Amino acid sequence: GFAINGGRGWSEVEFDNHQIDLNGNTAIAMGNYYFTDATDGSKSKVEYTFGYKRCDDGKVRIFLHHSSMPYNPRASAAPVDVKPITKHEVLSAQDKWANAIKKISKEYKHKKDFVATAAKAAGELYAYGHTDVLFKPTKARDVQFRPDAAGAMSYFLGSKNAKGGGIAEDGGFAINGGSGWSDVMFDNHKIDLKGNVAIAMGNYYFTDATTGEESMVEYTFGYTRCNDGKVRIFLHHSSVPYNPEAGAGASPGDITEAEVRAAQDLWRDSIKKISAAHKADNDFVAAAGEAAGELYAYGHANVLFKPTKAKESQFRPMAADAMSYFVGAKNVEEGAISEDGGFAINGGRGWSDVAFDNHQIELHGNTALAMGNYYFTDAIDGSTSKVEYTFGYKRCDDGRVRIILHHSSVPYNPASTAATEAHAPEKVHAITESEVRAAQKLWADSIKKISAEYLDGKDFVATAGEAAGQLYAYGHSNVLFKPTKAKDTQFRSRGAEAMSYFV
Repeated sequence: GFAINGGRGWSEVEFDNHQIDLNGNTAIAMGNYYFTDATDGSKSKVEYTFGYKRCDDGKVRIFLHHSSMPYNPRASAAPVDVKPITKHEVLSAQDKWANAIKKISKEYKHKKDFVATAAKAAGELYAYGHTDVLFKPTKARDVQFRPDAAGAMSYFLGSKNAKGGGIAEDGGFAINGGSGWSDVMFDNHKIDLKGNVAIAMGNYYFTDATTGEESMVEYTFGYTRCNDGKVRIFLHHSSVPYNPEAGAGASPGDITEAEVRAAQDLWRDSIKKISAAHKADNDFVAAAGEAAGELYAYGHANVLFKPTKAKESQFRPMAADAMSYFVGAKNVEEGAISEDGGFAINGGRGWSDVAFDNHQIELHGNTALAMGNYYFTDAIDGSTSKVEYTFGYKRCDDGRVRIILHHSSVPYNPASTAATEAHAPEKVHAITESEVRAAQKLWADSIKKISAEYLDGKDFVATAGEAAGQLYAYGHSNVLFKPTKAKDTQFRSRGAEAMSYFV
């Protein structure tokens, strides 16, 4: 929580600009700022580079923020007092892992708070938040690698039990998909000790708590000593033993043209249903959420989605991004992107019909491509809008055909291109030095206000959220933010990541 100084608070923030460089509707400021500790009065000097941009609403916001501690040559040498990891510590870490799996299974069976137990265990066992973690779980096909704690929690608890970052294919390994594990046993092939890092390879055996059946799984674990002195997992590769009789395995069935057309019909009907639900004041957001799970392969595979009416956030790799686009930023609780007016509800007007006109459908085994135009009929005035599309479809593990690629665009208009190029610069007002200094003052005042509200027991998080919307251009433009005290996650490209840093 930088804005609250880790709980101590800041009483003063002062900018000292080395230089302010004005470039039309952008500006760059470089210098030092000084933070006064609210508890002991000590002052910290920090280097900065800020970039400011005039957004579409006319306000000047931060789109670049690089902050760092001044260079200290004495601090640049690598630490030499790192305690080597011992074999005993590796075996102890393995015991803790096995006991955690058994405890989570037991608490799930007895309807206790197994989620909280798993979260606590994850913090003790894995090095998320301390260093990069390389995790390739056993039963992960569509999302093979889990670089963040949310992905790991989804794997161990199951997507329906994960509070955030749930991945659809996850059944909950730590609870054995509901059957539970009664025992876990490590059998190390070898443990290799290398200073403050250790690698263990071997097999572990899991006993099903319901049937008593034992499963053998192969593993490679990597352990590191973190800054707090504890040994945690930074590498975990787990796999089912090779079975030559299984061969290459059965491939998913080929997609047919009829299935592609059925998927298009479902997409069309979903847009009309969402529009109708919105018009009737029914729960159109829930309808959109249900449709998204049937239509798009989020949680099953990577999705490449470039919507029609998306300028600032052109690409939507996450389900939350897509929901914001289809139902509108003001109608979603998370992942809202301010430019989104709600395509599925036509910005509130609704669509009465959608018609696909395929130029061609190309079938490639368990994937298919369709290119053409679709036509949207406005529910109020009956006007029809023509939009170009390319869709890619894939058969997922559950057998359903879903969208993995969606590129949608307005047809090319040479007349509008020239008009736009001629008109755009006239609407942009150059940023002035006084606006830059005003933005810096607002930033400093916000830090002090957040600190004061934290120390007074008030809702400092809400204040920070409001300030972030005024100060930073998240939702208006890409933001390049490298915080001062960020080592493992150096860059914060999303508003939520910035909030995590500040509060």
